[in-house]
Parts: sequence; structure tokens; C-alpha cells
Amino acid sequence: MSYRNLAIPCGIVCLAVLLTAGDAVAQAAGAPLLRLEDAFARALSNAPVLQAANEASRAADAGILLADRRINPTLDIGVENAAGSGAYHLLDRAETTLSISQTLERGGDRAARTGLARTEANAVRADGAVRRQDILLDVELAYITAQTAAADLAVANDRLAVAKEIVATVDRRVKAARDPLMAASRAQALLAEADIAVRSARLADEAARRRLASYWRSEAAFSIDLSSFGNLAAKDAPESGANASPEITRARAEEDRATAAVQVERARVRPDATVSAGVRYFHEYDEAALVVGVSIPLSIWNTNSAALDRAEAERAKSRLETEALKRNVARELASAAAQIDIARAEVESIDAQLLPAARQTLDRAREGYAAGGFSYLDVLDAQRVLVDAQLRRNATLASYHRARAALARLTGAYAGAAPAGEISR
Repeated sequence: MSYRNLAIPCGIVCLAVLLTAGDAVAQAAGAPLLRLEDAFARALSNAPVLQAANEASRAADAGILLADRRINPTLDIGVENAAGSGAYHLLDRAETTLSISQTLERGGDRAARTGLARTEANAVRADGAVRRQDILLDVELAYITAQTAAADLAVANDRLAVAKEIVATVDRRVKAARDPLMAASRAQALLAEADIAVRSARLADEAARRRLASYWRSEAAFSIDLSSFGNLAAKDAPESGANASPEITRARAEEDRATAAVQVERARVRPDATVSAGVRYFHEYDEAALVVGVSIPLSIWNTNSAALDRAEAERAKSRLETEALKRNVARELASAAAQIDIARAEVESIDAQLLPAARQTLDRAREGYAAGGFSYLDVLDAQRVLVDAQLRRNATLASYHRARAALARLTGAYAGAAPAGEISR
């Protein structure tokens, strides 16, 4: 194949790459910048699970009011000695009684019941806080994925730019008969490979942005802020410990609820009395008389001891589960902190050693190839080393940010995120 036949498809590929790259740059320039805080705000403003948690909190508050109510009185109407035979025909000797009865809670049932309802409301709110933290963690992880995809796309674009320079240099050398025609064919394959990498990276970037936008059901018409992606200093680990974990807060709320349940069962040990008062009408004599009564259950077969034992066992279970959770959170905190340190050290080593050496090697290989001192294969190898180093840096940064997000989730550091209506733009 002649050089002319090779140059024509090579030029077509270059033109297509330039056009697609230009379209991508134009789209990126016109898209609004989405910060992580903006993503948090949008997700919080459109989260059905949080709306459900708010409704659950409203229901729990209503439960407190319900538990604090007294027991309603009972109105009783009874007719005796009616509709019989002989002297008891119809209502001739009937006795009609109208009375009102009221149960008196003697063991502090109302206060214990209300206390239990309050602890249940606290547990519901703690569960809502956990769900909120989970959503924010998911959003940040999706944002980190989008940042990584955008950074990988930038690497692919840089690789494409270098590939175009290599194609131009190879064309000049082939035209001057300093390289064989196979070099032009290899350079064309290199350009096509770089173009495919850009297309794949662009698709990955679009998919990551669409997944991020799904948290507020919107289009992915935005660009990702990469300024914080490579800034390790801006992502220091929170200093708060395991005690700030929303899971531990929820576990403590469950422990308080179990303790309140014990108080309820203790209050039920003392039986409640029911008093009644009314009037009885005697049809035979057309006279009436007052009726009063007191009813007290006898604690013979059931003293509520079994229910009390069960409540105390559940309280002990809650305390043990809280302690186990504390230890688990402490282990996860240590693991996340270690991952942060490892990723930080690797990124710093890549920035200090690997990337400068890879860039210097590529620059020297390009200069030497242009001067005839190196083969174009040396340039390709140098470029691959640089691309691999850049992609490794992006992957390590993603690991660093994911570990930091996990640490923030464990320590409840997302508590300050606000919905879109509250965030300062």
C-alpha cells in the first residue's frame, strides 16, 4: 500500500476525532457546574424515603398524644326482670340501671405509657437520620464515580492529543523515507485506539452523570467539579469518633425504648381499679335509687412477671447490641482511616515520582523520535506508561474519596447538608 493510500484514511480519522472532540468541549463548556453540595441539596429535596421518614415522625408524635390520654369512661345501660311471664310481663317489674364506670390507673401506667411513646418517637427520628445519612453517602459515592469518569475522560483526551502528534510526526518521517510504511499504519492504529478510548470514556462519563442525576430524577445536563478530586488536603478525615455514628444514636434510642417498655410492664404489675356510679329505676314502684361499685382484678394467676422478665431481657439485649455496634463501628473507622492513609501515600508517591518520570520519558521519547534517535515504538511505550500512571492516580483518588466518604458516614458528618431550598447558592 502506498503512502497516499495510507494518508487518506488517516486524515479522515483525524478529522473525525477533531470534530467529536470539538463537540465534547463545546458541550462541557456550556453545561453548568455541579458541586457536591448542590448534588446533596437536590437529592435531599427529592427523596421519597426522607418524606416517608417525616411522615413516620409525625405519626410517632401523634402516638405521644395518644398515649398521654386518659382512659375514656364507659356508659352502661341494663334492664333486668323484663319481658317475662306472669307478674314480670313486659316491663311491669323491670329494673333499669344507667351507670358510668371509669378505670383508674393506679401504677403510673399513663406516665410510663407516654414515656414509651416518646422513646419510640426518638427511635423513629434516629432511624430517619440514618436514612438521610445513607442517601447522602450514596450521592457522594455516585459523585465520586462521576468525578473519576470525568478525570479518565480528560486522560483519554490527552492521550488522543499525543496520538495526533505522533501521527503527524510519523507522516513527516514516512514522507521523508526515514520510517517504513508500517510505521504510518501503526500510527493510524494508535490514533484509532485513542479515539475508541475517548468514546468509551465519554460514554462512561455520561452514564456516571445520569446515575448521579437519578437521585433527583433530572437530566444529566451538568459538568462535574474536578477541583476537589485531586485535592487531598480538602478531604481530611473528620475528627469525631464512633460516638457520633448515627447507627449508635439509633441503637441508643432503641435501648431507651426498651427501658421505657420495662417501666410500662412494671406499672402494669399493680392492677387498675374500676369505679362506677349510676341510678336504678324500679318500674313496679316507680322509684329510683343510686348504684355504686368498685372492681379490682385479683393478681392470682397472672402477676405480669413474665411480661416484665421479657421486657428486661429485651433491654439487656439492646444494651449488648449497642456495645457490639460500637465495636464494629470502631473497627470500620480504623479500616477507613487506614484506607485513607494508604491512598494518600500512593497518590503523593505517584505525583512526586511516577508522573514526573513518565512525563519526562514521553517528552524525551518524542523529541528523540523527531530527531531520529528513537523508534516510534519507544514513544508508544512511553505514552502507555504515562496513561497507565494517570489512570492509576484517578483510581487511587477515587479509593481515597470513597474511604473518606465512608468515614464521614460512620461519624455522622453529613448532618450539615441542606435541601435545595436551604442551601446558599
